[in-house]
Parts: sequence; C-alpha cells; structure tokens
Amino acid sequence: MKTAAIICEYNPFHNGHEYHIKETKKKTGAQCVIALMSGNYVQRGTPAVMDKKIRAQAALLCGADLVIELPLFAAVGSAPDFATGAVALLDQLGIVDYLSFGSECQEINKLKSIASFLIINEDDIEAGVKKLMSLGHSYPKAKELYLTDHLDDPSLIEILKQPNNILGIEYLKALVRLDSSITPVCVERIANSHHSTDLTPSISSATSIRAFLEKDEIEPLFSRVPDCLHALYEQHYQQDFPICADDFSLLLQAGIHSFDDLTQIGGISSDFSDRLMKKLRPDLSFEQLVDACKSKNITWSRTSRNLLHIMLGMSDSNLLLARKYQMAPYYQILGFRRDSSFLIGSLKKKARLPMVRHLRPLDDPLNYEQQILLSNEQYANHLYQTVIGQKFHTILKDEQIIV
Repeated sequence: MKTAAIICEYNPFHNGHEYHIKETKKKTGAQCVIALMSGNYVQRGTPAVMDKKIRAQAALLCGADLVIELPLFAAVGSAPDFATGAVALLDQLGIVDYLSFGSECQEINKLKSIASFLIINEDDIEAGVKKLMSLGHSYPKAKELYLTDHLDDPSLIEILKQPNNILGIEYLKALVRLDSSITPVCVERIANSHHSTDLTPSISSATSIRAFLEKDEIEPLFSRVPDCLHALYEQHYQQDFPICADDFSLLLQAGIHSFDDLTQIGGISSDFSDRLMKKLRPDLSFEQLVDACKSKNITWSRTSRNLLHIMLGMSDSNLLLARKYQMAPYYQILGFRRDSSFLIGSLKKKARLPMVRHLRPLDDPLNYEQQILLSNEQYANHLYQTVIGQKFHTILKDEQIIV
C-alpha cells in the first residue's frame, strides 16, 4: 500500500487544500495521505489562526488519513530549517513513499535542476550574495542578481520568485541531502497568489481568508472551504478562534524584557537586537513592532520569526540542538481516521523517531536533549492556550482527534 505525505499548515484549511489532497492521490495512486502539519505557530512567524486540533480535524474530514505535528523549531524556522525538519521527519517515519507539494511550476525536472545547482554552488552563492548586499542591495534582490548571472536558463529565475516553488525546491534539496528514497511530486497551485489578500471565488489563499477572519468576518469563509467544514468552523468560531499575532502583544513585550542579551535567542543578530531596542515602545502591538523593525535586508516574515523566537524563549543553544536532530527530534500524532488506524501500527514498527503524545513522552524514552526541546515546545503550547483562555474564556483539552 502506497502512502503520500503533504507538508502543510492548513491555516486555515480551504478548498485549495482539499484539491491538493485529491490530486495527490490521483497523481501518485497512493491509498493513504499523511498530513505533516505545523502546530500552533507557523513559518511566517505568527500564531496559527486556529488551534492545531481544529486544523487537524479539518484535514481528516477532507481526505487526510493521519495528521502528524511538525515540531516547533522546524515549524517556525527559516525555509531551509522548515524543509529539513519536515523531510527528515517523513523520512524517519519509514512508511512514506511520496512527498507531494504545491507549486506554481509544473516541471519538476526544472525544480530538481535548480535544487541541484543551489546545492553544488552553495558556498559561491552565499559569498556572491554577501558581496552584492555590501553594495546596497537587499538580500532578495542580491540573490536574484547573482542567480541571474549564473543560471544558464533565464526562465529559472522566474520560477525562483514564486513562494511555493521556493519551498518546493527546499524540499528537493533536503531529499537529496538526506539521500531519501521518498519520491517528490508537485501539484499545480490553482488558488490566487500565496500572499494575495484578495478573495476569489471558490479557491482563495489562506492569507486572504485570514484577513477576513481577523476582522471578525466569517461569512466569506464558507464558500471557500469544503461544505463538510462549515459546522466545524461555526462550532469553534468566537469560542477558540480566530487568533492573531496582536493577541500576543503583551507576551512579546514581556519576552523582550526577560532577556539581558537578545542574541542568546536563535536567529537574533546584534544588529537586529539593537534595531529592536531602538524601535521598542510599550504601546506597539506585535505586528506594529514587526513593521517598525523590518528593513530592506530583513523581510517581514524573518522579522516576525525573530520576535516569535524571543516570545517563545527559543534560545540559540536549543536551535543548535534541534539542528543536531535535523529539526526532527520526535513526532506526535494529532489525529487519524478510524479506517486508517493501521498506519499507527506501521509507524510503531518502522519509525526511527520517538513518539510523544500531548507533548509528553509516551512509550519511547526521550534523551536529555530531546526533553529540553520538548520542554520549549510545551511552553509555547501553554502560551497559545493561555491566549485562547484569556480571549475566549475557553480551556482547551488535550485530546487526539479521531474521525
């Protein structure tokens, strides 16, 4: 029996995600789909708009057979860390045959060609980009200029400008570096642009849907998510979602003031620390502080990730620990379909990672380093639950979702 995996955030789950699951089964012939999903914080450096259990249930209702949580340090890491952690975890599960990802480019051989070029020339690219940045170019522009001069096919530059292509290429690089036997497959992205805030009929980006949810408008959501999710979203709306970055503003301010040296936090340079302390004011919200601190050399997402790392106390030493385990120190099952429960038996036989449940060790013992990383994850989860408790007066239960 063939199994395909999808690395996802489902923030929130919408029609485009259902299409991806269906197309994955069609393209691969896989009977089962595993969704490897970010937990309560996502890669752009913000909290998820709704709790991971709601998003896991949505995925299971719409075609996924098993939902596994991507560990925190990978989920909120840079694109290379995110991809490394996700691919390493899937590889060590021992039951995944295919990795399916959405892409604006449908020529996977072109994506593989770019991935190979980036791996082979990694050191030269880094040096060249630094030189161009010293001339005043932003990081994205410097990288574009360097690659334009060094890639044989100019059309490949356009591919590298699309967000899903960029992440897909990171997955391909991780598969090569890990010498994984998992076969990559790309599915065409048919929604509007990944970053678009415009709602379009039927399939809209998660960004555009979140923008309306955060304005307390839920009606635009319903025509853009599968019918089977309407009752689920209605049940939880204004009970434990929507959550936005600004709900964490006080926690962020407290986090910033709890460190004497912010460079102890993973990803925080002395330049960024200095900039943050110059811009910091007690009246600024989370997103206002991101806007104040971003610059031509530090994107909005990277700035937000930096602030999130500070708020969650994600130290540089813990980040190095996570990288020691390829960003995948353990795995956690968030939910499964009853008729696919055999997958859990397969995991117990073949997985080369310890399993945790409700972010606590289960049958497999964790070593001291894994326990340190799990403790950081427990703290982050507690903060998310606290915000929900304060905002909605709701206490979330630790439970595994079974549909």
